[in-house]
Amino acid sequence: MVFHIIDAMTDGFSRTTERNGLVFVAVFAVLALLNASVAPVETETAIGVTLTTGLVGLLTGLLSFAIGLATIAVAIVALRTFASDETETIPREFRRRKIATATLNAFVGTIVFVSLVAAGSVFLLVPGLFLLVTLYYWSAFVAVEDQNFVRAFRSSWALTRGSRLRLFGLGIAVVVLGLAVNATVAIPTFLLGGAAGLVLTQVVAAVVTVYIIATTARAYDQLRGLEHPSEPEPRQGSAGMAA
Repeated sequence: MVFHIIDAMTDGFSRTTERNGLVFVAVFAVLALLNASVAPVETETAIGVTLTTGLVGLLTGLLSFAIGLATIAVAIVALRTFASDETETIPREFRRRKIATATLNAFVGTIVFVSLVAAGSVFLLVPGLFLLVTLYYWSAFVAVEDQNFVRAFRSSWALTRGSRLRLFGLGIAVVVLGLAVNATVAIPTFLLGGAAGLVLTQVVAAVVTVYIIATTARAYDQLRGLEHPSEPEPRQGSAGMAA
């Protein structure tokens, strides 16, 4: 058995357009709009000098950080949901099970993951791409199997063995599709401008984000199936069985 790129992409699209997927699109869009609205507040003095108060800057920075953590938590719940058979409801367990620990592992793991890929790409692009593909599914192990990020890296390394070229192809296909979708809304966003343009941009970005997460989860599930294939039922007359 081999990994099927088309199956992962079509399954990801199906999950994105179903009820749970649309719920996640709405949540990610709201979080993105909240984050976009958080900006240092500038006050102009009587002599026309613009300054930003340190307190306001600190508060907005903390708020933006909190929104970022909330976004990570939602991504964890999305991975759990898309890796399951749930399409209409999001089980309470997915929203509550070790969510703080998983969020912390995802936050620190993301920093380590990006650093490793960047370090591998300093001299040659190939090592960076290899690490990107090999370790990419660590987040699924953190979300779905409650592993810490170190163990999740090792699990992803083992899971992707034998399918890395196909997974690289999947990554290229998803990136190209995401760029194409964003490009199609560039002109409408420019024409709308202002708040309407911002809303459209964030909604489309949320759709692409959910599709990437859904495709990641479905690819992870497919890889797990290759790692632990279902055993065929024994037939009478086979070796070791009484004829």
